[in-house]
Amino acid sequence: MINGLNFYKKKWNIQTDASIKPGLQAITAALAELNNPHQNISFIHIAGTNGKGSTGAFLSAILRKHGLTVGNFFSPGIEDLHDQIQVDGKAVTEEDMDQAMARLANIKTPLTDFELLTAAAFLIFEQQKPDIAIIEAGMGGRFDSTNVINPILSIITSISYEHTAFLGDTLENIAWHKAGIIKKWKPIIIGNLPKAAERVIREEADSLHAELIRPQKQINTELKLKGRHQKENAGLALEAAKEILLLKFNHNLAETALASAFIPFRFEEIYPNLIMDGAHNEASVSALVDTIKEVYPDKKIHIVMALMKDKAYANILEQLETISDHFTFIDFDNERALPAKILFTESRSKIKTIITNCDILPVSNKEEVTIVTGSLYLLSALRNNHFSMFKNYQEPVE
Repeated sequence: MINGLNFYKKKWNIQTDASIKPGLQAITAALAELNNPHQNISFIHIAGTNGKGSTGAFLSAILRKHGLTVGNFFSPGIEDLHDQIQVDGKAVTEEDMDQAMARLANIKTPLTDFELLTAAAFLIFEQQKPDIAIIEAGMGGRFDSTNVINPILSIITSISYEHTAFLGDTLENIAWHKAGIIKKWKPIIIGNLPKAAERVIREEADSLHAELIRPQKQINTELKLKGRHQKENAGLALEAAKEILLLKFNHNLAETALASAFIPFRFEEIYPNLIMDGAHNEASVSALVDTIKEVYPDKKIHIVMALMKDKAYANILEQLETISDHFTFIDFDNERALPAKILFTESRSKIKTIITNCDILPVSNKEEVTIVTGSLYLLSALRNNHFSMFKNYQEPVE
């Protein structure tokens, strides 16, 4: 479900399919009807199980600090579809989206919701003409609708188990899908990948004569985004910026940009002792657990969470239960949401309850830190509800 899309579909009488349908035939045909707007833009393509959004935000900050205008296509959005498409850090307006949807209403090719939004992003970038547009793959890479672009370079941030019904149940299969964003003669920058996955990526890069680059040093810059994994994401962005800017690259400007870069819901403190983090699979939850141990080594932890149906909820719960025995499970309005009752039954926590995102969460005590996690869709729903669940907390952190 793409928050806000139905408004435009109804306004412009656009019929799309909400299901996931990997493949490039439909998006290619639709873009041809629109005179191929994606062929007039310089792109960077990012795929990976985790870290795509943060890496894109870091890279955007560096490029903008060097004087470039930058578009970003994120997936999913924070509040709604408008902030999924940004130019120079600003969400597109309703007027921007209307102009794109007016053109999309006239095409004949049937699309899915995500294909429609992808095409809208290309139309908006064509109209606003950023120097570079950073595109985040929605799922996988090879058959993701964003993979119609010919980027100047690509980035694969991480590979772990995800969407196994679509991408396969081995790291090699998942890596094969991610490797689909590698293009002939174009650099590919990779993160710290499992050996089996990296082997697949290297073979694809070799076959396409694509230079494979892996950051050799971890950055030392102090970041707003917390956790060791964010330093790795920043390192990927730094390498990409060097490749793009070449002799114009300025290390001091890059460090300043990295230090100020921010993306919502990445260990974001909304209120004092209330953190929201979009960890939603085993790998990102593992990184979240490490970050909690690093930042709050002596605090009691309260986990407030919800998950989507396709997540390995038993393994995710097991990881979170290593740092907390106090859980609140949330039912929220999303057709793909896992019922909170399932999490409640699976949990071995000593203290656990079920609420909905319309309830009010009491403040336990000042010695406890509340971590809200499990799904970016949940966090977006809470933000759109003006965080009313947390109205007993103090004013938001500036």
